[in-house]
Amino acid sequence: MKNSRKTIIFTLTLSLISIFTAFIVQFNGQNILSQCSYLDPISIDLLAFVAALFLVIEGIYRIDEHLHMPLKKQLTRAIRVAFGCAILTLHIMQFLHK
Repeated sequence: MKNSRKTIIFTLTLSLISIFTAFIVQFNGQNILSQCSYLDPISIDLLAFVAALFLVIEGIYRIDEHLHMPLKKQLTRAIRVAFGCAILTLHIMQFLHK
């Protein structure tokens, strides 16, 4: 039970940090850099959204499946969820901008 709590807290914290970082980078990039990625068709954002959603769902499922394992063993799953959250954030922001 102790391992599962640590894993869940770590995953949530890492995911929130990645969402915040992706938001800040994307928001600042919109103001400073050329918006080349916004020229991509909307299908690219949808495909990236689906892939990121898969990363998040699959990572959470695997964490739940192995709740008894220590945080060290769950680290890559937590990172997978965080990457998925960051990708979702970026592509939601790009979709809203279009």
